[in-house]
Amino acid sequence: MEQRRSDGLGRYTGIMAVDVRRFSAHDDFQQGKIADLLLEVLRQAADRAAIPELLREEVFRAFRGDGYLVGFDPELAPQVVDRYCEALQEELRSRAGGLRAFGIELRLRVSLHLGPVGSFDSLLQDSPSGQAMVESGRMVDAAPVRALLDHSDPEVTLVAAVLSEEVMKHVVGAGRTARRPSEFVAAPLEIAAKDYSGTGFLRVPAPSGELLRSGLLQCLPEQDEPEPAAEPDPAPVGPVHNEVRGTAGNVVQAGHVRGGIHDHSMRADNGGTTVRGEGNAVAGRDVDQSSREQTFSGKFRGGGDLNLGDGSGRRTGRDDRAR
Repeated sequence: MEQRRSDGLGRYTGIMAVDVRRFSAHDDFQQGKIADLLLEVLRQAADRAAIPELLREEVFRAFRGDGYLVGFDPELAPQVVDRYCEALQEELRSRAGGLRAFGIELRLRVSLHLGPVGSFDSLLQDSPSGQAMVESGRMVDAAPVRALLDHSDPEVTLVAAVLSEEVMKHVVGAGRTARRPSEFVAAPLEIAAKDYSGTGFLRVPAPSGELLRSGLLQCLPEQDEPEPAAEPDPAPVGPVHNEVRGTAGNVVQAGHVRGGIHDHSMRADNGGTTVRGEGNAVAGRDVDQSSREQTFSGKFRGGGDLNLGDGSGRRTGRDDRAR
């Protein structure tokens, strides 16, 4: 069995991914302007945050057209978490008026991650490969991070940040920062098309709009509803028999019938009319009982032309007294 070659676990590195929101919505001139300006903006923000080495002594820096992947000394991670995104927000806001003159909306998503990266030949590659590198790019591109800028004022909220579980656990949760875990909101990160899922910790340096009204989690994109389970096929209908318990009159078979069944019906038999009921019965118009049979127990109401005369078969109290 052939053994896979191993060059060790690689160098433990801080990784920052930066992505420009809606870069492709700008025209060629505007995209060129953003590309020329982006690195300067990132460096000026590092100077504002008093960590200039972040962008001047980096382990690697890879330009991706609409953003950067930057490797840095992991010892700088606490300072990056504490100060960099706020400084980047301030830098972008100071330039926003000049950029709007060119029709440019420069808003950035930023992810911070920690992990091992392998060695690489800088003459052939601009950055190493490895799982940590892939995860950094996936995090910054996840829908919950995008939603933070989509649901905020474009002239106010210019930066949205997400920390990986490693940064939260080993930097923030370990007490190495002034910021506390309660300043971040945990959110599921998933990109089904790229087979990626994880948990990110969201933060916005300058929240606005719906982020202020509803909170960060309320602005997350809705998850797909699971499809309802298919209903089972109805059981086959077999032989049917009547099973009636209690009082019963007319029965229409619908399987097993239990309980009292009451008959409030009127039917004609050989030219005669019989009204049957339990409790109250109502007979409609034009009922002439004459000398025909009437069987009834309970109250009787007649609606329309109802004959209860001498030939009706109904005896009244007066007739009884006469007899």
